[in-house]
Amino acid sequence: MGVKIRERIKGSGDWWVFINHRRFRKAKYIGSKKLAVQAKAIFEARLRLGQPIEDEARAVGDTPSIPTMDSYFERFSKTLEGSVRQSTRDCYEGRYNNGIRQEFGDLCLDKITRERVEEFASSLVGKKLSKDTIRLTLATLRKILNKALRAGLISENPATRLGEFYRQAPTRHREIEPLTESEVIRFLETVRQYSPQHFALFLCAIHTGLRSGELAGLQWGDFDENGKFLMIRRGIVRGKINLTKSGKIRKVDVSDALMSALLDLRRKRKEALLAEGKNELPATDWIFENEDGGFQDMKNLKNRHFHKCLAKAGLRRIRFHDCRHTFASLLIQNGESLTYVKEQLGHSSIKITVDIYGHLVPGANRQAVNRLPSLVEPSKDAKAKELIS
Repeated sequence: MGVKIRERIKGSGDWWVFINHRRFRKAKYIGSKKLAVQAKAIFEARLRLGQPIEDEARAVGDTPSIPTMDSYFERFSKTLEGSVRQSTRDCYEGRYNNGIRQEFGDLCLDKITRERVEEFASSLVGKKLSKDTIRLTLATLRKILNKALRAGLISENPATRLGEFYRQAPTRHREIEPLTESEVIRFLETVRQYSPQHFALFLCAIHTGLRSGELAGLQWGDFDENGKFLMIRRGIVRGKINLTKSGKIRKVDVSDALMSALLDLRRKRKEALLAEGKNELPATDWIFENEDGGFQDMKNLKNRHFHKCLAKAGLRRIRFHDCRHTFASLLIQNGESLTYVKEQLGHSSIKITVDIYGHLVPGANRQAVNRLPSLVEPSKDAKAKELIS
């Protein structure tokens, strides 16, 4: 005789009873661990007494109540702990609180119908939300219900294959505001004058396109002087050390100007250590350390130095992330391929690179249409204008 209890998905809070007795096998969802323990005792007693266990028999009272979407989302959030980044959890909670809760929060999971979900998808389109916002909101709903399906709380997921309901929604990308070449020079000159201790960091942001967390996560062991590159192995997100956004390590080329700045920074750091009686600069030391030797607080840096230097340079206020866009836009304007830009930025797909920066490729559309076959040769004037442009 065998009656066991366990969570079908560890950490989910959904407990099941598993019966294996004389070729009779049954798995039954119970609910809490306390109820599962009680159910196990009852099933074992029935088996000892030789009482049959019908398909519809209930070990404890009536059918375990199906949770509402609100209560189940609490369980869902707990299972994300340790498996995804805090920033990802925050995104799930934001999408849930800003749309899903109002529509489904009070409903029991088994009362969420396909029709109701389709109406919800259409309502998001009616709110003039972007296609990506709708897609991610529905993906969150689908993920929650997939977990409920695996836990046996629902028989099917009504939130699958919803693309047709938001296909007509507008595609929007937040407008990027990269600095021009002359603006970069003005900015860096201002940094050197008013915030020289952060010159190498700001130059690195513009010459590598690293995310702010990746900049904060750079250690001296990631800097290859001979190969002239940086290995991007980690990022600092909300004060915690994480993998890169894509989860992959990548190599980023270092310009001669940045090489010089990093070598100068390392020389000064070594001199400071020698003054303290230390002989070596540990590979695990942060390249852009704070005053206490820890990793840089990028939010504080942006507020106290980045935006102030922009203002002193007479430049418009932009986000620090626009340094990343500046790097990409200047590369493209200098004739580099989108593939190279993708590799340097660490995008997971070339589609992301094309969607954000494709329109910056100089003369791409004009050149494309001029390559179409024709019986009419372009005039000399047209050829000359094409070469000039």
